[in-house]
Amino acid sequence: MLFKKACFLALIALTLFSCKKDKAFVPNYENGLPGLWAQLGDFAGVGRVRAFGFTIGNKGYILGGNAASGFNSQLLNDFWEYDPATDQWTRKADYPGMAGEYIRGFSINNKGYIGTGYGKRVLIPGDDLPQNDDFWEYNPATDKWTQKADFAGGKRENVIAFAINGVGYMGLGTNNTYDVNYKDFWKYDVTADKWERVADYPGTGSFGAIGFAVNGKGYAGLGGAAPDIAAKDMWEYDAAANKWTKKADFTGKARAFSGYFVIGTDGYTGMGSTTTATADDWYKYDTLTDKWTKITNLQAASRYDMVSFAINGIGYIGTGNPGLLRDFWKYTPRKTN
Repeated sequence: MLFKKACFLALIALTLFSCKKDKAFVPNYENGLPGLWAQLGDFAGVGRVRAFGFTIGNKGYILGGNAASGFNSQLLNDFWEYDPATDQWTRKADYPGMAGEYIRGFSINNKGYIGTGYGKRVLIPGDDLPQNDDFWEYNPATDKWTQKADFAGGKRENVIAFAINGVGYMGLGTNNTYDVNYKDFWKYDVTADKWERVADYPGTGSFGAIGFAVNGKGYAGLGGAAPDIAAKDMWEYDAAANKWTKKADFTGKARAFSGYFVIGTDGYTGMGSTTTATADDWYKYDTLTDKWTKITNLQAASRYDMVSFAINGIGYIGTGNPGLLRDFWKYTPRKTN
């Protein structure tokens, strides 16, 4: 099946504001559209695929992934902090949960909440479970991990996760053979350390989807589904009403395993894997107008299974498939003086 992990292996800082009026920015290459990509220093860890990237406050983080290519497996539990002010990486306390791929989570109150995925427990040799449901809190102030209540949806990988008004949400995903399409969705109360099931996701994709939150609403879409489906539908989740609403379909080719981040009220997504190739295009989704706009392509290797996050109005992406990439890039949505 096309969307099996193994098949995909075979297929396929801070913005400075001045009191001057901003000038329109037009890149000087052929596919020039709004926005500017710039290369940063390489990620300091080994090259990897299927790692998890997220933000806490003014820092970015990369966790885990796989440092082997092809059908091999070298699962990782290392954890790195990125400072955009210095373009420097610092290794932090290793993840004590199951090391590996497609771990996901969200940030609330300057802490990270992370779990699920595919892997093994590095500190206990032989304790290899293909799917995980363990869940952990990371406190950057102390560089410590604390185990929390297991994800109530059960063992799985490749979920989506985001936070809305101090509440975490996680769901979807698949099993290790990629023949199950989970659509259940759960909210997490960080104070009570408790999970509660909410409205199931009505969209097409179940794994490799994008998921983010803007202005008190969640957004999810794209992704893959067994047996060989690539999706392009987009949905908005209203947490107060516990309801999903269909939004405008993605205007690029249907795909899974894309990069994505949020700047202001816009979601950005790009690259990823279609049913025939690795995509190289990037798009902006305006949550206020429900419209998609093509933006500047990244002038680097096309990829999927990358990490991506945003810090203070700048998007960041790096690593990924194919080739155990280590390069790291930032996206500025407009030119600043």
